[in-house]
Amino acid sequence: MEKRQLVLGMATVLLLTVIISCANATEVETVTVEPLTKRMLIFDLDKGDKFSGSLSISGGANNDIDFWVTNPSGNTIVNLGRISQGTTFEITAQESGAYTFHFDNTFSLFSSKTVTLSYDISRPSPLGIAVFTILGLLLLGIGIIIGLGFLLHRRKMRGISEPSQPMPS
Repeated sequence: MEKRQLVLGMATVLLLTVIISCANATEVETVTVEPLTKRMLIFDLDKGDKFSGSLSISGGANNDIDFWVTNPSGNTIVNLGRISQGTTFEITAQESGAYTFHFDNTFSLFSSKTVTLSYDISRPSPLGIAVFTILGLLLLGIGIIIGLGFLLHRRKMRGISEPSQPMPS
């Protein structure tokens, strides 16, 4: 019974470790861009942050929008031009500050466009190792120590509770 409990405990800790180290949840922003207008989304990024995004556009005859990104200094760092349907992109922040995502529908006279941006922001840790991975390994180590301590305690208690048998001659 005790081995099964130990294995179950260690499996639980390992599962929690995997869940914690995969904690980058995808965020979603949806904007409607009316005809003859532009819309923007602004993200505060720190130097070294990695922004991975996926765009999906719907509306109008071609499901299209003009898209570009500017850095905190106002310089264009990504210009994907006119996107039809959708695309993916990635940027790494070269400076800290507000990064502006531009959605331009000024070419459309009648059609609104719905833009869905799904994204992840990865923040580097000072050691170059994901903080959640370190935390997960720490939790795994603690789980192993607790499991071994539990096993040793059970063996000790079993040894105390068993009556001593006379040695055969």
